[in-house]
Amino acid sequence: MIRGLKRRSGLVLILAFVSLRAVYAQEAATLSDDQVKERLSFVENALDSAQPNAKIWWYGWLAAYSAGAAAQGGLSIAHWNDVKPADDSPNAPLVRDRAFAQDMLVGGATTVLGVCGLLMDPFLPAYGPNRLRSLPENTLEERRTKLLQAEELLRRCAQREKDGRGLKNHLLNIGVNAAAGLATVLIFDRPWTDGLLTFAAGEAVSLFTIVTQPGRAIRDLKNYEAKYLGQQGAYVGQAASDSNWTFSIYPGGIRLSLRF
Repeated sequence: MIRGLKRRSGLVLILAFVSLRAVYAQEAATLSDDQVKERLSFVENALDSAQPNAKIWWYGWLAAYSAGAAAQGGLSIAHWNDVKPADDSPNAPLVRDRAFAQDMLVGGATTVLGVCGLLMDPFLPAYGPNRLRSLPENTLEERRTKLLQAEELLRRCAQREKDGRGLKNHLLNIGVNAAAGLATVLIFDRPWTDGLLTFAAGEAVSLFTIVTQPGRAIRDLKNYEAKYLGQQGAYVGQAASDSNWTFSIYPGGIRLSLRF
């Protein structure tokens, strides 16, 4: 029964999407060439302006997670055979001390999952505009077709940003970090405090990843719908929640800053 409900729900969503696209297509067919050009310019400028920060966020976190996975994996291997005195006596025997190596192993595993997540669900605002630019717009009909695809791309970018900041993504991260904490305690027979620290460290990184994710497409879509499609809401400026990334190179190092 549940499977049947899922199928019917999926069918309803598909039908709703097809119907909505048909409505937009019908509306686009009635627009003058100047109106099509104005709307297309709005969407293209919105997507192009948002792309640099989106690329910095996506590629930046891919690089950070990849480097973290490699570094933690290497440290785990290098310190796997560490030893320490069994007690404080002068002639105490040496015993294995793998706590640090285990922490690095668990941390490396979670960052590998982070890389997989970013690759399996890529950040559309970072690369979507490239596909739109390749579409022809030499005739009115081509511009109308391109406008429909530009509107759809903007809606998909906004949805991707919502999903990235949504409850489902938060719960997924909590589950992964909780599993890492439990692995520390149950598999490596470590104290519960170590498991909590593992969970807290992983959750801090996950939250920072989510908080720094750009959300401009959400605002741009609301602006577009309010200005051209008669949707409720007012045309607004840049949202306060949008993040602004800057990257610079100077003698002796690099600087990456984020302004909220």
